[in-house]
Amino acid sequence: MLNFGELPFIFSAPDLDRLAIHRHDDVQYAAQLADSTTRFVPVCGDQNVLRGDGITPLILDVISAQSLIAEAHCVVLLGNFQGQTYLALGLSNGIALSGDTLTLTNLRPQFGKLDHGTLTLLGYARAMVHWHLQNRYCGKCGAPTHSRHAGHELHCSRCGNILYPRVNPAIIVLVTREGRCLLGRQLSGNRYSTLAGFVEPGESLEATVRREVQEETNIRVACMQYRASQPWPYPASLMLGFHALAENTDTHCNDGELAEARWFSRADIIQGLRNNRLTLSTPQSISYWLLREWFEETGEFTLGNFNPVDTHDARS
Repeated sequence: MLNFGELPFIFSAPDLDRLAIHRHDDVQYAAQLADSTTRFVPVCGDQNVLRGDGITPLILDVISAQSLIAEAHCVVLLGNFQGQTYLALGLSNGIALSGDTLTLTNLRPQFGKLDHGTLTLLGYARAMVHWHLQNRYCGKCGAPTHSRHAGHELHCSRCGNILYPRVNPAIIVLVTREGRCLLGRQLSGNRYSTLAGFVEPGESLEATVRREVQEETNIRVACMQYRASQPWPYPASLMLGFHALAENTDTHCNDGELAEARWFSRADIIQGLRNNRLTLSTPQSISYWLLREWFEETGEFTLGNFNPVDTHDARS
């Protein structure tokens, strides 16, 4: 059985120290802004910024970032990564960045090209800048909010309401029954994936698994087992992975989110991958690893021997 604690999921590398205990130290934060070793990660609108080669992230030193800090709508302490302190710069889409030809991207094309640590840093920067963009005004009184504590709190300028970064929990589940697994295909493309959906207010994770699977495929599930989680900054989700057993097999796409839901044996998956009629999620995703854990539990096959890399993911 795979050890999920050691899996290199995208956006979840362990070597980023978020320096959470230093966020309330305004003196140290000011020193970090001026330190020559500090690096800045620009995010334009909701997009990360890469250099002209399309695979090298644009990282700015203090001198290069100085003129942009004054124009940024937010500056957020990300933490220490590989011995250097990093901060995110939230910039408008139209702002001019000096240097080579630049690419604005949502990082999906870089899956498998950038290392996990870099993707974690860039994804974290994107998620925090998105949070600032979505909360520029107070939800209680409508007044502007102001950033505090190294960008990790927003305070209302009128009523004092305090906002903190939040993530949206979502379940992602591999459903199996008698040697077959249930995969769904989105309305466009030929990629089949495990089933997923957001947790609703007042709902447990187990209840979400049951509801989402039945809504999307008409399958009732039981014996749910939590396996692992993966952050997903599009826009601010946390994917909570499960295995579950199906109580019935007749599928029907009830809510229109899926074009098709099908049962696959291991032989079906091998054949589909070999003849290019089946595409799976990127191997660094929790969707893929949930499938791989089940696929390889018999010890007969290794999924990586058959699966081509797909860098697209429709979940957002």
